[in-house]
Amino acid sequence: MADTPTAKATIAQTAKAGGIASTLVVALTQLPQPYAHWVEIGLSAAAILGFVATQIPAPPAGSKLWPVYRVLNVFAANWGQAANAAILMRTKATATPSEPKAN
Repeated sequence: MADTPTAKATIAQTAKAGGIASTLVVALTQLPQPYAHWVEIGLSAAAILGFVATQIPAPPAGSKLWPVYRVLNVFAANWGQAANAAILMRTKATATPSEPKAN
């Protein structure tokens, strides 16, 4: 089976996720206990913010809430990988004209 660009992107994304997860596990097991506890709190906060960022719809581009939304996404480490990014991509795809239906 030939490698497609989406297959390569999926493999790369999986490798990144595995590398990040293994680095975090090593960090938590090798740090002394007081520091490991703070890392756990930070990771939990980032996970909660990530969940919140995926549940809040993106405000309109000219909204006063846009900077708050961007800050929330930065703290949540949400760089286009979350559900709201997928929704934005989906709305862009539906904005393109569709193919005419066959009669």
